[in-house]
Parts: sequence; structure tokens; C-alpha cells
Amino acid sequence: MDYKKLKIIGKSLYQTHIAKELKRYLVFLGRCYLHQKDIKDMLAFFAKNPLRQKILAENPAFVEQVTRAFFYKEATWEERVELVKSHVSYLEKTCTPELLEKLYCRHEMVDLWVDEFQGKPLSMSLLFHAGQRKEGCLSLVLRLGKENLYQIMFWLAPELKGRGTSLWIGALQGTSQGKELIKAMTKQFFGYRTKNLIFYGVRNLAAVLGCKNIYAVTNQGYYAMNHLRVDRKLKTSFGDFWQECGGSACEDIRFYEIPLVEQRKDMAELKPSKRANHRRRYELMDKITASLKENLVPYLRVSRNNK
Repeated sequence: MDYKKLKIIGKSLYQTHIAKELKRYLVFLGRCYLHQKDIKDMLAFFAKNPLRQKILAENPAFVEQVTRAFFYKEATWEERVELVKSHVSYLEKTCTPELLEKLYCRHEMVDLWVDEFQGKPLSMSLLFHAGQRKEGCLSLVLRLGKENLYQIMFWLAPELKGRGTSLWIGALQGTSQGKELIKAMTKQFFGYRTKNLIFYGVRNLAAVLGCKNIYAVTNQGYYAMNHLRVDRKLKTSFGDFWQECGGSACEDIRFYEIPLVEQRKDMAELKPSKRANHRRRYELMDKITASLKENLVPYLRVSRNNK
């Protein structure tokens, strides 16, 4: 095993001049030693081509993700290795090198939808940084100006039923901006709540990337449940929201299965007083779909091949 490379990776992850960080660095090396087969597999995967080498150099967190209890509760070493490999491999297969370089090498955001709220730019963008590493390998972020309102961390990997690749959600994180802002934004967007707005973006993202389904962690499956005491509970109920999105509990209680398409109400079933508002909401949703496709399709290998 390449311990020299692991030491370089470890020192890029932890500030070893600080006692607490030095301890984490030593624990990192110890875990790598105890799981040499898995670490060799990871390093060999990222050494396979220049782009992967560059991605790992800029994102040593990919190795840390394998060595720690991240992604979901009781994820094994082997599962975490395959998760990271599957995510990167699927992006390589479906997207151009430009997208991977932008996200993972230059750490730039890729805007998929841009609007305005209260005189500030409102954007839905793809992004990945080390702070999101506990719950996924990529994020869709809804931002107002420079502030994150919501972000959904996810990864791309084979689904439970073996029907292809799915988008797996590791967490949904909300804003600290306060209820009044969310209330005002919901009103501007025709009663469509902010977290529904970003989840609609995730649905469209999954569809454009060719995913077959969406899976999302439950409270029981959230990675932090590896560490929480039995008498402590998460403040957010993931399952309630996943059910609102049409999701259903999987046999594996750690996950919900959620359909790609959001069901829309039949206008004929709505009261006349509500039809105009729903019509405007659906027009907004259609604009988001069109914008996301327009901004993402240039980065897809299929679109290049069809030119």
C-alpha cells in the first residue's frame, strides 16, 4: 500500500500541528492500515486516469469518506468504497470532463436555475465542498444572494432493485434565515414551499442524468445515527417530507423510495379560486425544468454525441 500517498492525503485533511487534528490524522492512518484492501481499491480507482488523479488531489475528502461512518447508518467500508466509485464513474459516463473539472477540481458552482427575490439573485446550483462530505458526493443548493436557503446532499449509485442508477439523498438541510423569509418566498412562488422547490430541482436533475429513481435516508438511516445516543432524536423528520413527495418506506428502514415525477393536481378538481394560483405554480415548475435542462444538457455526453 502506498503509505507515502496516504500520509500526503492525511496531512491535507488534518492540521497535524494541532493536537486534536494530529490524533485524527493518526486514526485515519490506522484505519487505512486495518482496511488495506479497500484503500488499495480506492487509490487504484483514482489513479486510473489523469482526471481522476486531479479530482482526488483536489478532494482528499473522498478517501476520508471511506474511512469514516458517513453517508448512511451502518454503511460498511466496502459499501462506501463502491458508493464513491459508482458516483464518479457514473458522472464520467454521463457527463463531460468539463463538468467534473468545474465541480471537483475548480470547486465552482454550476447554476441550473436563476431568478430573483427581494432584489437579490435566487439560484439553484450544483456544488461540492468538503463540508458536505458527510452526507454525499454532490449537492444541489438553493441560494439567496450568498446565503444557502436549502441544500440536498446526494450521490449516484445502483439502486436497491437493480434497475439501473439512482440518485440517493443523504440529507436535506434548511435555512437559518427564519420563518418570515420562507413565508414570503412561498407566497411569491404561488404557495410552493422552498424545500419543495429544491426537491423539484432534484427530481429534474435525476431525470436529466438518466437516473431510474430517487432514494432518501430516513431518520433511522441518517449517518449521524451511528453516533447519537438512544435517548436523542433528530430535530427534522425526513420521513414526513419524503411522504409528502410521494415517497414510500423501503423494506430497508433506512431509506424511502421516491418517484421521479411530481404528481400535479387536476385543475378540474380544484376550486375555481385556487386554479389561477396552481396554474402559475405549474408554469414556474415548467420554467425550472426548461432552465435546468438548458444549463445541464451542454455538459452531457449524449448531447455532444448527438451534435
